[in-house]
Amino acid sequence: MLNEMHEGCEQCRFAYARIDTECWGDTGARRVMCPICGWTKYEEHTWSDATATLTTRSVKQGYGAYRLIPPGGFSGYNAFHEPPSAEVVRHIQALLSRGWKGYLTIWDEGEARARLVAGHPLQRYEIADDGKGAP
Repeated sequence: MLNEMHEGCEQCRFAYARIDTECWGDTGARRVMCPICGWTKYEEHTWSDATATLTTRSVKQGYGAYRLIPPGGFSGYNAFHEPPSAEVVRHIQALLSRGWKGYLTIWDEGEARARLVAGHPLQRYEIADDGKGAP
């Protein structure tokens, strides 16, 4: 169901933190990540007789988030769980200025909100289609 694909962020309150899941054998994992501030919740479960048991849970404060989409490609969302260095910020900004699509946000402790530093979250729709498909 669509309402099971996102939940509210517990840090900046953005209503659509993304949920990614994976399963291997009797174990599954669920990661909830806010694409705005980078807040992340991670849970692992084991399954027995159709019942899930939570085995691991962690919650990380977000210090920003980013998405980089190379020309003609696709990528996922990423989060900072500590303040990013100036070198990392400059590197992401350089890629965005060279034609990569995506965005970069940094968590502002004083304002208690994420600041958009570069790019735009909706640029994924602006990728030129060369007709060759993804690599």
